[in-house]
Amino acid sequence: MLDSNIPVTYPTTAPEIALPELDGKTAKMYRGGKICLSDHFKPLWARNVPKFGISHAMALGLGPWLAVEIPDLIAKGVISYKEKTG
Repeated sequence: MLDSNIPVTYPTTAPEIALPELDGKTAKMYRGGKICLSDHFKPLWARNVPKFGISHAMALGLGPWLAVEIPDLIAKGVISYKEKTG
């Protein structure tokens, strides 16, 4: 389940995105399953306030993280891919 906390200072501050099910399974994650967005996404957010919204956080913050971390977690055997049948 995807979890997002909208800060009181939104839209000046980017929302935090969390995947609690993956908590502790990757180094690029904080306690509670919060995804590390500070190095790459938060400066991009700051340059584009107030044009960016929650969909930008999902696409530009979560998307690249998923593209890097999920294949790595699968390769390490931490999570597995299940083929959907039927």
